[in-house]
Amino acid sequence: MRLARLIARPVVLDAGLALLFAAASLPLARDILLVPSDGQAKAVALLGSRAEFQEHISWWWAGTAGAVVALLLRSRRPVLAFVIAGASVLVHVADIRLQQVGLRLLPIDLIAAMTLYTLTSMARVRRAGPIALCAGIALVYLAILADLSLRPDPRRAARAAMLAGAPGTNEDLVFAASMAVLPALLLGIAWAVGDATRTHRIHRAASEQRAAAAQREQEQRAALAVAAERARISRELHDVVAHGISVMVVQAQAAEAALDAEPATSREAIGHVIDTGRASLAEMRRVLSVIRTEPRLAPPPGVDALPALLDQVRDAGTPVSLVIDGDPVGLPAAVDLSAYRIVQEALTNTRRHAGAGAQATVRLAYQPDQLEIEVADDGSGSADPKGGNGLRGIVERVGALGGQVDAGPLRGGGFGVRAILPIGAGL
Repeated sequence: MRLARLIARPVVLDAGLALLFAAASLPLARDILLVPSDGQAKAVALLGSRAEFQEHISWWWAGTAGAVVALLLRSRRPVLAFVIAGASVLVHVADIRLQQVGLRLLPIDLIAAMTLYTLTSMARVRRAGPIALCAGIALVYLAILADLSLRPDPRRAARAAMLAGAPGTNEDLVFAASMAVLPALLLGIAWAVGDATRTHRIHRAASEQRAAAAQREQEQRAALAVAAERARISRELHDVVAHGISVMVVQAQAAEAALDAEPATSREAIGHVIDTGRASLAEMRRVLSVIRTEPRLAPPPGVDALPALLDQVRDAGTPVSLVIDGDPVGLPAAVDLSAYRIVQEALTNTRRHAGAGAQATVRLAYQPDQLEIEVADDGSGSADPKGGNGLRGIVERVGALGGQVDAGPLRGGGFGVRAILPIGAGL
C-alpha cells in the first residue's frame, strides 16, 4: 500500500517517466553520444572539427537536462514546465547538423508535447491551450530557420539545386517548414488530447456538482418531510392530550363533588377517569409509534369511532347529539382521521369554554365530492381564545386537505366550528 501511494505521487510518476524516456532515447543515440563510431566520425567531418562536435553535443545534453526538469515541474507549474521543455527541445529540433548525422527526434523530445498536454488539460481558460500550441509551432519553425541562417550548412547548395525550378522560392523557408512538420504534428496531437481531457474533466465536475445538488435537494425534501411529520404528530398529540385530560378533569371534579354524598357515583366517575387515561395513553403510543420502528398498536381513529368519542363526552357531563345527513361513503384515510380530530378538538373546546349546562351537536353531511362537519354548542363562552393550538390545528388540517373552515360565535348564542373536506378521487 505504501509503495502504491508513493508511485501515485505526481513527482514520483514524472521521475519514472523521465527515466523511461531517457532509457528509450540513449540506445538510439549511443553511436553518436556515448561511444566512438562511424557516426561520430561522420558528424565530426560534417561539423568541421571535434571541438565543434563537442559543442553541439554539450548543447544537446543541456537540452535533455532541461526537458527532464520540465517534466518534473509539469504537475505543479504547467506553464513554466512548457516554457522550459519548449526551449530545451528547440535545442534538439533546431540543430539540423546533428539531425543530418542521425541524431533526430528521440523519445526524450516528447516531453515538450507532454507538458503541452498538461498545460492544456489543467488550464482554467480554454484559449491557453491554442495559444501555447501556436507559440510552440511558431518557435520551432523560427528556431530551425535561425539555425539555417546563422550556421553554414554544406547541404544548402543541394537544396538550392532541388528548388531551382521554383522561381522566387527560398530554400531555407521551405526546408525549415518541412523540418517543423513532425514537431508541429506531435504538439497538435498533445493539444487535442489535453483539450479533450479538460472538457471531460469539466463535464465530470459539472455532473458531480449536479449530483451533489440533487442529493442536497433530496436531503432538504426529506428534512421538510420529517418536519411536516413532526408537526402532524404534534397536532395529533395535542388533540389526544387535550381531549383526554379535559375529560379526566371533568370526571375527577364530578367524583370529588359526589365523594361524600354518593360514593357509588364517585366510584363510577373515577372508573371513567381510569378508562379515559388508559385510552389516551394507548392513542398516544399509537401516534408516537409513527417515529419508531414498532408496528402501530391500533389503526388510526376515523368517523366510525365518533360514537365512542361522543359517549366519553356525555360521560364527562356534556350532552351531545350526532346528526348524519346523506348516505355515508368510504372516506380517504386522511379525511377520515381529520374528521375525527376536528370533532374531537371542537368538543374539547366546548367542554372548556362553553360553560356549565351547555349542549353540543355534531353534524356530518355527506355529499358526492365533500364531507361537511359542523360542531355547535349553545354555551356562553368563546372557544379557544386568542387563536390557541386547538383551532390552529383544525385550520392546518383542513388547509392541508384543500378544504375550508369557519369558526366563531353563532348568532343565537354559542360557538360553532364548520369544516368542509373534499373527498374527490384526487385524495
